[in-house]
Amino acid sequence: MRAKRILCALLMLLCCATLFAKGSGEPASSAAGKDVLKMPWEELVQSAKTEGQVVLYVWYKESYFVEAMNAFKQKYGIDAKVIVGDRVANFNKAMAEKDQAAGTIDAMVCGGDSVKPTIDFGMMIGPLKPRIAHADKLTPLLWEKQEGVQTNGYLVPFMRNQTGLLYDPDRVKDPPQTWKQLTAYIDANPKLFGFNDPSKGGSGQSFVQTLLKYEAGGLDKYYGDTEVEQADVADWGKAWDWVNKRKDKLTFTVSNNDSIQRLNDGELALTVAWDDVAVTQMNSGGLFKRAKLFIPPMGFAGGGDTLGVLMNAPHKAAAVLLVSFLTEVDQQRALNGVGLYPARTDVPVTNTLLTEKERKNSIPWIPAQYKGLFISEFVKNCLMK
Repeated sequence: MRAKRILCALLMLLCCATLFAKGSGEPASSAAGKDVLKMPWEELVQSAKTEGQVVLYVWYKESYFVEAMNAFKQKYGIDAKVIVGDRVANFNKAMAEKDQAAGTIDAMVCGGDSVKPTIDFGMMIGPLKPRIAHADKLTPLLWEKQEGVQTNGYLVPFMRNQTGLLYDPDRVKDPPQTWKQLTAYIDANPKLFGFNDPSKGGSGQSFVQTLLKYEAGGLDKYYGDTEVEQADVADWGKAWDWVNKRKDKLTFTVSNNDSIQRLNDGELALTVAWDDVAVTQMNSGGLFKRAKLFIPPMGFAGGGDTLGVLMNAPHKAAAVLLVSFLTEVDQQRALNGVGLYPARTDVPVTNTLLTEKERKNSIPWIPAQYKGLFISEFVKNCLMK
C-alpha cells in the first residue's frame, strides 16, 4: 500500500511537471533543456528545424529583412518572421518580457542606447562568438564593444555605420583635416558648416563627441566606465563655450536628413553625415552626385548594429541559426546592396562614399551613459541659451 502511495505521488509530480512545462510557453519541440551554444552544429540545425519557426525584431530596411527571411525559410524550411517596429519600442518590449519563462522575441537587432541595459540585465544568451563559424570574418571592433560597452561576444556584428564630413567639392576645395583647421574654416565661413541637434540624430552626436575630444580633454578617460564619473565631465564647459562663442557662425539642423538637404540646397557647404544615409540620399536624388564624404584624421564616430538571441527566446536553436545565416557572405552582400555597410571584412563594399583607408580614422563611441549626458547637456547649455 505504501509503495502504491509513493508511486501515485511520483505520477502526480510527473504530471504537474509536464503541465508546468507546457504552461511556461516553451514549445515541447524546442531546444529547451539543451545548450544550443554547445551542441554539435548538425544537431543545432535539426533542433531549429524541429522548432519550425523564429521571430526577429528590427527597426529598419524592411525590404532587406523580408527577403532574408524568405531565403532562410527556403534554405532550412523554417518559418521566419520579421517584425519591423520602432527601435525603442522593440527594446522596451524585450525588457518588459525579460522575466517571463518565454518571451515573444527570439532574436533582435541591437543598436544605440539598448546595448548597455541589454548586457547589464543579461538579456541575451552567449557568448555567441564561438558558435559562429565565420566569427573571424566579422569586424573585431564590434565583437569587443558596442557603444563603448564590453559585449564579450554576446552580440554578433551585423552591420557597420560611420559618420564623416560631407561636403560640396565645388565650394570647399581644401576640406579641413584637423580640429584646428575645422575651427578656422567655421570662423572664416559663417553659417556654411552645420550639424544636427544631437538629440535628433547620430551625426550631431558624432560632432559633439569630436568636440569633447579636442576641447574637453580627450576620450580615453571614458572607455571602460560603467557609470558617469563626475571628474571625467568636469571640463565639458569648455566645449560648450567653444560652441557658444561661434553660435552666429554655426548652423544647427533638425535631423540627419535635414543636414544633407541643406547641403543639397546650397545653404551649407560642409556638414557631418552618416555614410549610409548620404548614399541613400544620393541614390534617391536627394543629394547631388558630386558630394564627397570622408573621415579626416581628427576622427568622427563609427560603430554599427549587432544581433542577439534573447535569453527567454522560445526558439533558441532557430534564432542562433538565423543569426549565423544573416552574417553569411550572401546576406552581407545583399545588405550592402540596400546601402548598408556589412560587418564582414571579406565582403567588397561598393555602396559607400568612404574608403577602407579612411575608416582607420574612425573613433568608437564613448559609453552610452556619457553620450546620453552630453546630449542633454548640449541642448541645455548651447541650444537653450
